Amino acid sequence: MSKQVIYNPEARQRLLQGINAVARAASVTLGSAGPAVMIQHRTDGIMPVFTRDGVTVANAIVMEDRIADLGARMLRDVAGAVSREVGDGTTTAIVLAQSLAVEALKSVAAGFHPMQLQKGMELALILVEQHLQKNAVTDSTEDWVEKIALVASKGEAGVGKLLKEALAELGEAGTLTFQLGNGREDQLEIVEGIHYEQGYLSPYFITDKTRAEAVLERPYILLYDREISDFMDLVPILEEVAAEGRALLVIAEAVAEQALTGLLLNHVRGIFKVVAVKPPGFGDKRVNRLSDLALLAGGTAILEAHAMRLEDVTLAQLGQAQRAVISEGNTTIIGAAGSREPVNTRIQALQRELDLVRARKPGEGSATGNLHEADELEERISVLSGKTGTFSVGGITDVEIKERLVRIENAYLSAKAALAEGVLPGGGVGLWRCMAVLDEVIAENAEQQQGIAIVKQALGAPLRQLLSNCGLNSEEVLMRLSSETDPTFAVDMQQLRYGHFLEIGILDPVKVLRMALRNAVSVVGTLISSDTVVMNVPDLSVMTGYSPEWAAATREDPRM
Repeated sequence: MSKQVIYNPEARQRLLQGINAVARAASVTLGSAGPAVMIQHRTDGIMPVFTRDGVTVANAIVMEDRIADLGARMLRDVAGAVSREVGDGTTTAIVLAQSLAVEALKSVAAGFHPMQLQKGMELALILVEQHLQKNAVTDSTEDWVEKIALVASKGEAGVGKLLKEALAELGEAGTLTFQLGNGREDQLEIVEGIHYEQGYLSPYFITDKTRAEAVLERPYILLYDREISDFMDLVPILEEVAAEGRALLVIAEAVAEQALTGLLLNHVRGIFKVVAVKPPGFGDKRVNRLSDLALLAGGTAILEAHAMRLEDVTLAQLGQAQRAVISEGNTTIIGAAGSREPVNTRIQALQRELDLVRARKPGEGSATGNLHEADELEERISVLSGKTGTFSVGGITDVEIKERLVRIENAYLSAKAALAEGVLPGGGVGLWRCMAVLDEVIAENAEQQQGIAIVKQALGAPLRQLLSNCGLNSEEVLMRLSSETDPTFAVDMQQLRYGHFLEIGILDPVKVLRMALRNAVSVVGTLISSDTVVMNVPDLSVMTGYSPEWAAATREDPRM
């Protein structure tokens, strides 16, 4: 395939066009007063997506100019990375990245060396992160969660109370899943649940494309300790499950390509509702984990040691649950149907075994081996003891519910991030006050000093954007904030109140601010250090006679 080579300064200018396009669309959603963005659905006849979430806006934008789209993709990656790490702060990361990119590319065009600029930016990042962590308020109180949720959910007071209840019941390590509700009111349900770090074996199992999750309602659960090599071995039990009008969650050591293809084809075509995942644990520990899951789900693990064959499995040997939610890296089983009494008995037995391992004296077995054994027992106890929460998001229309679901999930993740590393004044003030930290820094050379200045200017970008979204006079507010030396002084832009950030309820999690700035600096460093872009020249002859609009409307491919 032939290649197209684009050199600077044209390459950087076109990359910046994509960055500016994404940032302009997403930045309006920043803050409680930020308006929403409406995104046309890719299929005719389906309601558009109505969102106030930065990463959703960024992911929806694909530029016609492929070089500009590379710049847009950089911002999509920044927002996506922050969303995966802390859930909230995606728009803040986009605003920071755009400010850094604009100023850094100006400096490169003025003759500054990009690698030295990058070093200066990374030095500034380290100093700002240290300052944020040093000044964080970490003695959390009960009303923290409500206040953080109020900010992150764009001013919904009732959401904070339910999220506080969820965190109190589940703890910071607990799992709370979010789903579309059936009524106007939000509902929280805490049930016995299972959560472990293994995701679907193929993205084609996804049922909720917006959240990249496979969701199964009232699934049966098959637990198998070997590789499933032949799809036909699964057909008898799949037919029994389908006859019940239910779905099947397959938890197996591995699924060979031939068997996986059969599962995917039937799942995509809607013949069987099925998702395949791996069990928790590794190596020989997986048999114990499968037995634990079977106990929780009220089923029987199909183990090689018991000489049980896959084709002989019946419904009576399958576990059951109310719901299963599987993402790329996690499996959550809600409302497992097993009896609690045998589960409690096994937990007690594992706890006694753990006590014996911890009581071993030096020299009794390998120190590393004892540690691994204790960790394994603790994980098994955690899975068996776990609770899972389900937050049903209410609203009047589907469009409203879907938009609220994203905001409420972000609010929950933001609250967890705050409890992890503490909070600082919100509304962009926390980052804005970090500008003073960089005033006294003297770098090795003028180019690194310019890199520090670029970060310093970007630290004020979120505050300026928030003031713009609220329609406030930025000069007046900044003057008032500058006149106060108290680092806890903040502003409530909705009611134009000033005061201690905890008292007026305007706070940002330190972890969210750190991750937003870190990812923004990282991607802009990559941008300015790239001098040439090499692109494939697409062969458009294969698209002759193809109409994407017709294909989307009819779900048919005219090339077939």
